[in-house]
Amino acid sequence: MAEVSEKPQKKEKEPDITFFHPDLLSTPEDGSPAFLKGYRCKSCGQLDFPKLSPCPNCWGEDFEMVPLSRKGKLYSYADIYIGQPGLETPYIVGYVDLPENLRIFAMLDGQVETFKCEEEMELTVGPIRKNQDGLPIMSYKFKKALPQSA
Repeated sequence: MAEVSEKPQKKEKEPDITFFHPDLLSTPEDGSPAFLKGYRCKSCGQLDFPKLSPCPNCWGEDFEMVPLSRKGKLYSYADIYIGQPGLETPYIVGYVDLPENLRIFAMLDGQVETFKCEEEMELTVGPIRKNQDGLPIMSYKFKKALPQSA
């Protein structure tokens, strides 16, 4: 009787995660937290998100990437019950004010009718919609920041 050797079975490769506009968001491979990419004009110092080229202040075209703060305050929001195709409803969108004097538009991660203006928010990464193959497209979102423990 011949001995049958068991070959390890190859695992099917999981589908690649698709990130929406990788020039907006960095997800470091070393496991450190994701951050939004601001762009500072090297000529006049104006900081923008997303990158605006040429600089709307001085028309400069040389920029440096600046990691933006991961926390901010909710300026305004809207619960969306009838949305775009490909977006599961209901969902929430809002503006978050960062300490760098930037106001960021983003989807909010949480339940409708639970947000309040001036709440502390924190950057997170998650699916925002599905692509044509039904796979999630990942991007930045904001969620309520956990209270600081004293």
